Amino acid sequence: MSEKNIIHKIPIDISMYNVNGDFTPSAYQRMIMSMIEEHLDMLNLGEKHLMEEYGISWVLLSTSIEFKRKINPTDKLVGITWHSGGRVPSFRRDFIFEDEDGNSVATGATVSTLFENEARKICLNKEKLAVVDLEAETPVLEFLERKMKCGKPFELVEDRTVRPSMTDGIGHVNNTKYGDFAYDAMSCEEISRLGSIKRMDIWFNHELRAGDRFEIYKSVESENAVCFMGKKIGEQRSAFDIKLSFC
Repeated sequence: MSEKNIIHKIPIDISMYNVNGDFTPSAYQRMIMSMIEEHLDMLNLGEKHLMEEYGISWVLLSTSIEFKRKINPTDKLVGITWHSGGRVPSFRRDFIFEDEDGNSVATGATVSTLFENEARKICLNKEKLAVVDLEAETPVLEFLERKMKCGKPFELVEDRTVRPSMTDGIGHVNNTKYGDFAYDAMSCEEISRLGSIKRMDIWFNHELRAGDRFEIYKSVESENAVCFMGKKIGEQRSAFDIKLSFC
């Protein structure tokens, strides 16, 4: 059976949007991940099964979502997701969100890998990687950047500490929290434009764990794009990058 035949209801609640009725960046991550996690459980490739049987977990490398129109709190959405290729040990998964009339409101893709929980490194064990034996179907998102490109300088916005509430069962900051880091670093004018968001890209470069201090930098790339970068204190490399593009 094609993965595209599995339809998922997308949950929406008041914690996902602000007083303007606009969804926050992390809300889209929550929509995407609730769908994918439910989907993988149905395929017996979910987090709990992989951790118990193989000592591995899914780890996101990037998430991209492109909007066809504004998504409203009153929308009743369904989602479809499928394996769409990738070069092992990376796995690409595309998705579509549709409204109750069957119209596409957003398309996107994630790139993930498998993580050795005990060794805390990317899984390169061929037998474990072979567990993900899915036929690749055609991608829906045309363009994926492997890393963030921003031509304007970054400025420090704030420094933060990873709190226990930000972490998950793997022991690092859960991917749905990163959108909140960007949201908290946005200006009032930028927040007011969330209703006209066109695309969101997030790159997860290096894990952050409880107690880690990190700095958040921002760059206004253009009138219609703003970029964020998070760096662990004492390191030059970026732990995460986020780019929001507006209409």
